[in-house]
Amino acid sequence: MERGKLAQWLFIGVAILLAWQFLGPGGGLFGNKGGELQPAPPAVTSPQGTAEAPRPAEDLTCVIEQPDFDAVLTTQGASLRNLKLKGKKYTTEAKGSTPIDLVAPADVESTRPLRTDLRLPAGEAQQVPHNNLDWKLAAHDATSCTFVYEDAAAKLTKIVRATGKPYELETTMVVQNLAPEARKHRLTVEQDSWRTKQETEGSLGRISEHMTEVVAATTETTERLGPDAFEPSDFKDKEFTNEAWRRSPGATRWVAVSSVYFAKIAIPFEGPAPFAESRIEEHWDRTRTSVENRTKDAYFGHVYRARLAYPEVELAPQASQTYKVLSYLGPKDRDLLAAVNHGVTEVINLGTFSPIAKVLVAYLRKLHGLTGSWGWAIVLLTITVRMLLFPLSISQIKSSAAMRRLKPEMDELNARYKDDPAQRGLALQELWRKHGVTNPVLGCIPVLLQMPIWFALYQALQTAVELYHVPFGPFIPDLSAEGKYFIIPLVLGASSFFQQKLMPPQGDPMQQKMMQYMLPGIFLVMMLFLPAGLGVYMLTNTWLGIAQQVGVERYLRSKTEGTSAGIEVREKPSAGDKTPGGDSKSPPALGKGKARVRG
Repeated sequence: MERGKLAQWLFIGVAILLAWQFLGPGGGLFGNKGGELQPAPPAVTSPQGTAEAPRPAEDLTCVIEQPDFDAVLTTQGASLRNLKLKGKKYTTEAKGSTPIDLVAPADVESTRPLRTDLRLPAGEAQQVPHNNLDWKLAAHDATSCTFVYEDAAAKLTKIVRATGKPYELETTMVVQNLAPEARKHRLTVEQDSWRTKQETEGSLGRISEHMTEVVAATTETTERLGPDAFEPSDFKDKEFTNEAWRRSPGATRWVAVSSVYFAKIAIPFEGPAPFAESRIEEHWDRTRTSVENRTKDAYFGHVYRARLAYPEVELAPQASQTYKVLSYLGPKDRDLLAAVNHGVTEVINLGTFSPIAKVLVAYLRKLHGLTGSWGWAIVLLTITVRMLLFPLSISQIKSSAAMRRLKPEMDELNARYKDDPAQRGLALQELWRKHGVTNPVLGCIPVLLQMPIWFALYQALQTAVELYHVPFGPFIPDLSAEGKYFIIPLVLGASSFFQQKLMPPQGDPMQQKMMQYMLPGIFLVMMLFLPAGLGVYMLTNTWLGIAQQVGVERYLRSKTEGTSAGIEVREKPSAGDKTPGGDSKSPPALGKGKARVRG
């Protein structure tokens, strides 16, 4: 297969990827365009059949102040109204002053993190009349908030306190039955987030930092689910409960709502063993947009919900049940997640090649420890990976150098068989065979073997919170965002063009020209919007590739200096043809009139 053919396949591959991204499930022609709705969870009503009791116009708030975050809790549900991160790094923009708030949106009570519901979907003798309870703020200090709800049948005490570790909150829930008869409850503790579709959409290969998924980790599996796992037809699957929540198999370790750089995790550590359940709901402004046109609404998006669903508990009079849940709400920093324990580092999604990515990230962190710069750490990591993969690349570079040496003969074959691609291919293969040149198809094998490493490195750099809002040099204010003035993409495109000029020509002139301009163009366009950290990696890798190509070619040229290919290209005559001296030529090996290369 000629390099031009490879370019054609590359074009087809890119087209398929783009089609999948923009037209695939959830994205366009094949997604849920608005005709069918997800089944809603069954309404949880009061004993009188009404939805919920009216809420007071105002609520009281309680603030937990910590060195790395401020958490604001409200008496409406005793859940989080805001959780704002502290520090220059965790602002909405690089060098900005607005802290990141992990509660979005703050004004929708049902989607606030640390929400606790106690009602069963149905049944009598329940412990509480509603889920939207109005709690009283019973006690408060800088590290904890104590909420109490009490009526004739129940006394609920909910304490939310900082553990003293970064981004951790511990929730203790005590349910006491004050009724003269046995009462039932079912506790759920949620982590939630809401994002519009516009916020979560990427562009030209770049992942939006707001792209969100729900994660459920159990003893049997770790499920990462996006909106496409909650299409209306999916709710018929056996994994879904009759409340339209997806229940993961196995004993629960933790559940989370996770974006690219941040996570909200809930870990059970006291009380009955809960189930790990998740759900992603469509959300839009129903007051101004119809169901059929909901995907066109400016606020169309998804509510991401992950919860610990405890089993039903029946309490005898005066009996009580205690639950404790540890929450981590902060950046997906590997050291901090490791300190939380419970295996929550798995919330970082490193893709299919995560074992390789973990090794690369660990090495990148060591390099950062040595250099004190994430940018230089990426450069050194790229150099190391390139050197380790050099044995796989050397055969390809040697083959390229040999093909460059054979360029005159290849030009002659291309000219002679310009109207006969089959004959031209046979003649080129014969020429390569005689001079030990690796077939371009076989030459791709080392490249394919390197692909898992490149994919792992790409995923690791694109999702590393360590690079978030970290500058590098005068033109990169943020390694996790595109650079300034498109300097990196322009330099990368020019470098890639130069690298293509070094490659030996193959195929017809049109294919050569397409290859020479196409790849640099793809790199340039891709890097316009990809994180600059990836640009540093790709630029370093391209320059190393050029240095390797030039170095090896010079070495081989010095070894073969003074020798020539000595190729004579002849066309095999037909059987029975006579030479001028009257002798018959040797019979053709590939058949009558086939191309032959003699050296």
